[in-house]
Amino acid sequence: MKFVLAPVLLMALTAASAPPISVIAGTGDWSHLPQIRDNGSDHVSKNLMLALNDIAVKHECALPGFQGTRFNFNMSFAALFDADGNPLQIVIPKLNCPRAEAVIGGTLKEALQGGDYRPTAKTTAWYQGIISFDIDEASH
Repeated sequence: MKFVLAPVLLMALTAASAPPISVIAGTGDWSHLPQIRDNGSDHVSKNLMLALNDIAVKHECALPGFQGTRFNFNMSFAALFDADGNPLQIVIPKLNCPRAEAVIGGTLKEALQGGDYRPTAKTTAWYQGIISFDIDEASH
């Protein structure tokens, strides 16, 4: 029994020691940053699309890419990773929409923690990434 619990305990301690990730909304040009490696967008999910679509169709905020019944969302972000590949900070564009910023920031935080996006070098550095989706008939 001791041998079975040891790996679980080690994983729990490793997860607990991971640095916290801060998410901020700001302005800037991070197009010059190296592109982050996209290992899959499992966390940039239907829930993100539905939440942003809900915000847009209710006119809570003006979101980029929303026009009537079509929603072509394309947003870049910046992410700072340490030399061990742990995400430290995420910067998303300021949308002047706290709910949308929270949904996007939370989704990206989950995606980076889940390994969907990874740095391409073993050094502390900033990277740029993109989240995007298309909805041809945004529901009202």
